[in-house]
Amino acid sequence: MRRFLSLSVALFALGGCASSTHNRAWLDRQWRDRTGTTPCASPTGGALPQGVLLADGLSEIEVVSVALCRNPTLRAERTRIDAAFATLDEARRPANPQLSMMGPIGVITAVATLLVPLESLWQMPSRTEAAAREADMVGESVLMRGLDVVRDARLLHVELGLAEDRVQVRRSLAQTALELARIAAVRAASGDISPLEERVFAADATTSADALQGAEAEVRMARARLAATLALDEPTNEVRAVFAADVTALPSLGALLGFARDARPDARASERAITAAAARARWERARLVNLSALIETQWNQPAGPALRLGGRVDLPLFNQNQGGIGRADAEVERVTAMNEQLARTVGMEVTLAHERFEQAARSRRTFEGEVMRALEGALDAARRGFESGDQPYSVVLDVLRRVAEAQLRQAEIVAEQRRALCELERAIGARLERAPQVAAEARTERGGA
Repeated sequence: MRRFLSLSVALFALGGCASSTHNRAWLDRQWRDRTGTTPCASPTGGALPQGVLLADGLSEIEVVSVALCRNPTLRAERTRIDAAFATLDEARRPANPQLSMMGPIGVITAVATLLVPLESLWQMPSRTEAAAREADMVGESVLMRGLDVVRDARLLHVELGLAEDRVQVRRSLAQTALELARIAAVRAASGDISPLEERVFAADATTSADALQGAEAEVRMARARLAATLALDEPTNEVRAVFAADVTALPSLGALLGFARDARPDARASERAITAAAARARWERARLVNLSALIETQWNQPAGPALRLGGRVDLPLFNQNQGGIGRADAEVERVTAMNEQLARTVGMEVTLAHERFEQAARSRRTFEGEVMRALEGALDAARRGFESGDQPYSVVLDVLRRVAEAQLRQAEIVAEQRRALCELERAIGARLERAPQVAAEARTERGGA
């Protein structure tokens, strides 16, 4: 009996060796290290994070902080970590012994039987290992879901900024078109142009005014989408998008792919899934034999109590758990293939986002360095021609309209560059400036695992 208890304690301790560090505290540290923000201590969707004020506009870092603090999807995702750790706690515990008792009626002996399922002890290490690695996988998956939410919030922030820029440009275009229509009306009254030409300018002014109203509506809709993602309860009618200096250069594509392979959470979760599936396959093989210890006590009235020791074992004659083993082996093969596919997907996403950013950066340099410079020169020439009397003012207004249209295109190019950066940082799993450190820590963790 003493030997049995010693074996039980040893196996229980061995089963408790497998553990997971991917709890809520780990998740908050990862979000802080990867995004540069500090999530709320207890995300409940209550107050805004410290230092965030809607009145002075929302910067990109504030958008990320609010999203991590208040987004309901992330609050729901966090519960997956709690469930995974509850499963791990359950896996660490052996099955309960079963006690059955039968009392005597007449001269029949009273019997009490204690059944101890020993198989739960030797299955505990593999069962606990599988649960621990699944908890790691869940933690990485929730981390990736948080990065998805951050990416979505940043994209909506970019869209709000673009919508606000469009309003400014559309307002300038509407004012220019209205001025052109006024000049056309004067010239038509004096006979310089035909009534048909006047109606064309008037229609253009009406179209520009309608486009301005549409741009203003886009701002309101962009604010509403951003407010929904950030779960803002306060009025957002005056919320503005504020941006810091834009990133102008990227690390090499090879470096970015290395960061993604080391640090991207869903890639790490896929590796954990392989480990968990392999541990579950070992568990299924350990379930081939089910052995229980029996301790039986009988009470006979004249002779008193008596004790019998024995065991019960399932004879694996027809069923050697082929079904469970087969399913576990198939799962190992499945997650291994999915890991390969995910690796290819990660590489594709990083490459596409990198190329998208570089193309937007090239377009921006060309537009700002050549197109805008040429239009500004044309505007200066038109103004000088008007001042000297060589050109009518309608020529100046026409060039102003072209400049405004170019500014609209410039705002779209800047927004495209910002979108590409959002996708790229999500693809590598961290902000650019933090990716080297995060990747180094991930390599260290993988080496120590």
